[in-house]
Amino acid sequence: MKYLASGKMANVVFWLTFVVGSAIGLLLFNQGVSSYRTQELNHAQQHLQQFVARYDVALQQTVERSTKLADAVHLNSPLKAAQLSQFIHLVYPKANDVAEIYLFSDNAALPRFHYAPDTGLSQLVDELAPYIQPYLIAARKLGTTQVSPIIAAHNSAVKSPMIVVVNPIAEGEEKALNAATFLITVHQVASLTDALPNEAGREHFAYILADHEQNHYVFPDNKMLDSAPSVDAKRTDIPDLNVPLSILGNQWQLWVYPPTRHVKPVDFIYYVYLALSIVGSFVVGFLLRYALQQHRGLYLQLLRQSREVKRVTHSLNDTEIALAASEKTAAWAVSGRTQFMTTLSHQIRTPVNGILGMTDLCMQTELSLKQQDYLRKITASAEHLNSVLGDLSDFALLESGELQLAEQPFSLHEIVDSLYAMLSKEAQDKGLVFNITLPHTVHCDLIGDRRRLSEIMLNLCINAIEQTSSGHIHLVISTDNQQTEQDPLLHDSDYTLNIMVTDTGAGINQEDINQLFSQGQPLKQNHNAGGRLGLTISQQLCQLMGGEIVVSSQLGIGSCFTASVKLKLNNLIITSPEKVMQLSAPQRIVVVDDNPISLIMLENALSTMGAEVATFQSASDALEALIENDQPDIILLDWVMPQVGGLAFLSRLQQLKVQITSRILVLTAYDAKSISRMTQQFSVERILSKPCRNEELFHIIENTEMIASEEDNSPLDGLVVLVAEDNMINQEIISELLQQEGAEVLLSNDGQHCIDELKRAEKVDIVLMDINMPVMNGLAALKVIRGELGMADLPIVALTANIFEQDKQQYIQAGMNEHLGKPYDRGEIVRCILRLTQKA
Repeated sequence: MKYLASGKMANVVFWLTFVVGSAIGLLLFNQGVSSYRTQELNHAQQHLQQFVARYDVALQQTVERSTKLADAVHLNSPLKAAQLSQFIHLVYPKANDVAEIYLFSDNAALPRFHYAPDTGLSQLVDELAPYIQPYLIAARKLGTTQVSPIIAAHNSAVKSPMIVVVNPIAEGEEKALNAATFLITVHQVASLTDALPNEAGREHFAYILADHEQNHYVFPDNKMLDSAPSVDAKRTDIPDLNVPLSILGNQWQLWVYPPTRHVKPVDFIYYVYLALSIVGSFVVGFLLRYALQQHRGLYLQLLRQSREVKRVTHSLNDTEIALAASEKTAAWAVSGRTQFMTTLSHQIRTPVNGILGMTDLCMQTELSLKQQDYLRKITASAEHLNSVLGDLSDFALLESGELQLAEQPFSLHEIVDSLYAMLSKEAQDKGLVFNITLPHTVHCDLIGDRRRLSEIMLNLCINAIEQTSSGHIHLVISTDNQQTEQDPLLHDSDYTLNIMVTDTGAGINQEDINQLFSQGQPLKQNHNAGGRLGLTISQQLCQLMGGEIVVSSQLGIGSCFTASVKLKLNNLIITSPEKVMQLSAPQRIVVVDDNPISLIMLENALSTMGAEVATFQSASDALEALIENDQPDIILLDWVMPQVGGLAFLSRLQQLKVQITSRILVLTAYDAKSISRMTQQFSVERILSKPCRNEELFHIIENTEMIASEEDNSPLDGLVVLVAEDNMINQEIISELLQQEGAEVLLSNDGQHCIDELKRAEKVDIVLMDINMPVMNGLAALKVIRGELGMADLPIVALTANIFEQDKQQYIQAGMNEHLGKPYDRGEIVRCILRLTQKA
């Protein structure tokens, strides 16, 4: 100890520490500089790649926007100047989006137009510029869109290099031969850079764009080059990026150069750090020298610290024990919350089932139109409450990872009508205007999870209503899929649906938008937690459906929520014929359906039979045609349509001064019995379900089958069904439901009563068993039936509102044949009974 405290040893330690510390500082400095240069090079390469990707998108969008304008002109011909001007401003909202537009026709009798941002739209008097002619000739010859190479400025209107896009406007055989009309757009190459978003860093890059004819355009000089540039790679630290671009099959090339060709020098602060490390080594050495001289004091201090470490270690052990106990408590809390949500859902679904069931039974009685409207609104409100339960159920299922999406056919019209019935009164009470826009271009017959899609729309609309005090709420449904009359998406069953809800509320700041779909982060603005729960669930549902929700908002102006989901098209309208069948006499048939696919398929099927077919996508157009033209032999009517549906069509048809004697057939995917009740006062001959067999439709038209024969209205005739249900209202609902389907119903109030009825009854074909019952629950009764009574083959179906898949699997594993959820679905119960009793 005395030797370590001597001055000689202390000096040796001092110099050794100083030298070693300085060497380590230099080593770390060199490593830091190397890492800095590597990071800067990586950042430069990332920025170059992002710029190229966005520039490619801007170049492709230039051609696509020209094509969209050509399609708009084609679909709305003959076109007036005001319409053309409106289309131009919709496609090119900014002045520098396009330099010139020509609408040119070979037929001199047709109007020709010219548009420029500074002069607007005017009649084209002069002939087209010579530099356009080669691409016009190519478009006329090939009948396809032509994109020119980069062209130097030729006139005063376009003063910099440009690109010309020529779109032939023709349809059918015209397009395959020679197009007579062309839409020509001229774009400045510099405008492609202006179209890039600011975050693309467009002002930080220089580049050269080469077309397929090896014309070179340089930016930011905004001029043409005679040949490709040559770059001395040895004089640069950051490598350039050279990528190919494809424009309508032509190979273009893009060279991108960062403005700073060398990595920035190391900041002065790093040299300061190096100096500080050397000074620090000196200070550390000096302190070690002083510490060695004061080793006795340090030794005593070490003893004190050792005792402190033992105390802290003991405290740490106590903390670990407390943490383990907290984890157990948290797990118990999560389990308790799940159990609570399950119990809450079950308790509330029971009265909701009563409301919906009684309303359905009441709808089957003779009612006035006003009473039917009231009952439909009661049903909509009950379904609204059921959707709130769905939120709780979905939240629990999403937490446990058990949520499964259904794949069932449905109609958007049905969802929109229900949504409007639920929310229009609520919005009106707040003084808001609530509108829903469903364009005719959207395919409304789809396959997917109808309830979850409706839940997404409902949550977004309710959120908008809650956050808006004045103004309007607008729901717009659109699609990314494009369709034409020749090819209406028949080849592709995938379908992307966009749901956009805009409001005029207070808006949401950007910080809150980032936290809007998180339940853990509080928002600065007054956004209720319940609404956020619905938004969180909706976001997760969209992600399960292959999409997401995007939010844009401006404070004081309003917000826009856009949800996208991926569904499948429902093309099951009419089956293909096994053999060609010809009508014995010509028939004039009018088909009314808002679905273009349905119109095409029905027209083809009926035309093949030899009928003369007239199709209408709007019920109003069909009514006008029936007034003006001779009456057809048959009217084939879709039931659910926008604006004027099937019921409204029949009502207006009945009010016409001209008596309609045509045979009326309804083709629908909805409950035929409900439609039959609503059409009792109208002369509807037959209600057909989609998909309709081609042969069946043929025989109905030919009157070769008994039209008066009704479908089997008693599918459960002869079956004895034992229902174990402790709720009296649910007993009455399901008893009435099954009796209407022809079944004989035995009722029991609990599991023990169910066993007693099985012992007394001469015959029971199937048992519908509630799970939660007094005296003896459903699972206990099941065990007795399978064991003591020896009825292993008796079909038993679990009736419960439990939401978790694990509960359903538990019932199946315990011996139940199937599981049916509450509220009751008539069709699902009937199909289940028929399937299990082998009567289907």
